[in-house]
Amino acid sequence: MNGILPAQSCEPAVATNWIDYQRMCPSDPRDLIAYAVLDSNVGQFAFSSDIIEPGAWTDSPLAISNDPIVSALESNNQLKVADADQWNFLNQTWNGSSALAIPARKFLFLRGVNEWDNRIYIDFGGTPVTEVQLSLMMNVATRGDKQGTVPVIKWTGLELTGERTLNVVLRQFGSFSIGVWTFDGANYGMYEMIWQVVS
Repeated sequence: MNGILPAQSCEPAVATNWIDYQRMCPSDPRDLIAYAVLDSNVGQFAFSSDIIEPGAWTDSPLAISNDPIVSALESNNQLKVADADQWNFLNQTWNGSSALAIPARKFLFLRGVNEWDNRIYIDFGGTPVTEVQLSLMMNVATRGDKQGTVPVIKWTGLELTGERTLNVVLRQFGSFSIGVWTFDGANYGMYEMIWQVVS
């Protein structure tokens, strides 16, 4: 032995406390998200060094503003188009009722696998948001990879206010906590959505 400890691997696979999160590698959002478009801008995969500790956090300006809508990627396949229409008719994808507790309003039902496009309506507020990063929420609890970065889907050079759309195509089924990091030129915010991806 040369007295040098072996390189630490990312472990454990499942966190049972906050120390475990510090020892875990961040997850790649592309394992879930096959494609993402924000306000007609295609997201770019990147390794972010500022999503974990950008500076002082402020309240996120974001809020869900309407029910997500599913559409068929095969728009020339009328059976798929009808399937999407029927799915939207039969399923309530979001509950924005003021009678519902505020934390429960972040819960969305989306449709999984590569046949469906999910359109999520997000209100960005009144101050222009210039940068957005999308990743799995608890990636920010890790220390990042060996370079201290986290894999994200990123948009820069924006001027987002009011209601905008985030379109996502999803690879997997299950429940996923998603973090939407924003920067408006002065303030950093993080908004959480829970995506329940169903068939």
